[in-house]
Amino acid sequence: MRSRNRPKAESAKRGAARSYTRSGTEPKLPYTTAPGALRKSLAQVHSKPKPPKVNNALLSAWSLGGGNANSIIRVLKALGLLNSSSEPTEHYEAFMHRGTGPARLAARVREVYKPLFDAYHQPYKENDETLRNLFNINSGGAEGTITFQIQTFKAICEHADFTSGDVDGGSRGRVDDGGGKSDAGKERRSDDAGRPVIHNDLHIHLPENKSARDYEAIFEDIARHIYGRKPGEAE
Repeated sequence: MRSRNRPKAESAKRGAARSYTRSGTEPKLPYTTAPGALRKSLAQVHSKPKPPKVNNALLSAWSLGGGNANSIIRVLKALGLLNSSSEPTEHYEAFMHRGTGPARLAARVREVYKPLFDAYHQPYKENDETLRNLFNINSGGAEGTITFQIQTFKAICEHADFTSGDVDGGSRGRVDDGGGKSDAGKERRSDDAGRPVIHNDLHIHLPENKSARDYEAIFEDIARHIYGRKPGEAE
């Protein structure tokens, strides 16, 4: 009799332990069980009208419904794109703009995932092993839950523009050309000696009634005095 009851008692203990583990390691950072659907929902924000609410019905209309819809909404709330009533906030409206929206989303990501950015300049560029360690330390959760947190973070970051705030290569150290534009497309930020690479845009007003040789002399002077090149030296 005693031996028959022992397996039940041990099973109850294991169940209690699992319950304690789930509640004791509740993740601090948001996640969805459908990161692919989250990625698609963020992509559609730019082309859709501002909805009165983002709910299961709306996500179904966007072909993103199903049992995972609530977890997508949970992430949008954590980012501040939705309020507690699932209504779009000013951050949602800002993200709707294709040009500036991704940068505004990046600001929200930096705030929500602050522990990750405190540890790394660009955590969204780190590998899964590094991210798993970061989420394990700063968020917690079971192994599968941490995987969802990593996938959620990556899905969000794919729609965010961090170039205006990167410590090692954003707007810092770039030269404005006078028209409000900067060299955001450059990947190389330093030369072989570790010195910062500066992008220069020259606006030259050439004098009239000059010969071709006069113009060549102007460009030779620019090459010599600004770029340090000698006449005839290849680039």
